[in-house]
Amino acid sequence: MTNSEWIEMLQLVPEAEHSKLVIVLQTGAELCVDTLVKFDRSFLVLRGRLGGTIEEARAFFVPYSQMLCLRLERVIKVDELQEMLPTGPGRYPTPVNRLTDATREEMPFQSAHPTPVAAPTDPAAASRLLLEKIRATRAAAAPAPRSVGPR
Repeated sequence: MTNSEWIEMLQLVPEAEHSKLVIVLQTGAELCVDTLVKFDRSFLVLRGRLGGTIEEARAFFVPYSQMLCLRLERVIKVDELQEMLPTGPGRYPTPVNRLTDATREEMPFQSAHPTPVAAPTDPAAASRLLLEKIRATRAAAAPAPRSVGPR
């Protein structure tokens, strides 16, 4: 990514979310942001700490070329995320990940997430059901028995 693209992306994050922002560097190091201070042409100035440490309020001058990705360190709903993203001409359309009924019928495979079955309320019945599932899984994963015979 270019420096201007990093600046644009960082400016998408609302100021209230800056303290939850983590910048992952090419080396794998993580910078936990407290405050974004300045967006220079070639580097970012921030106040924060290294991930995994408790030493707060350190200053970092981070070249954009060393940044790998940004992460918001909190659970975020898709609607909230979409509100952060700009809309308008020249922007990519929002991806749609919902399948229509027509699309589902055309799909040649089963869903990876089958419809959940009601679990039994009796502990003994639940244990038996779980044991059956474990045995069935092991049987399916076990290699076929070899025939042992004279050589």
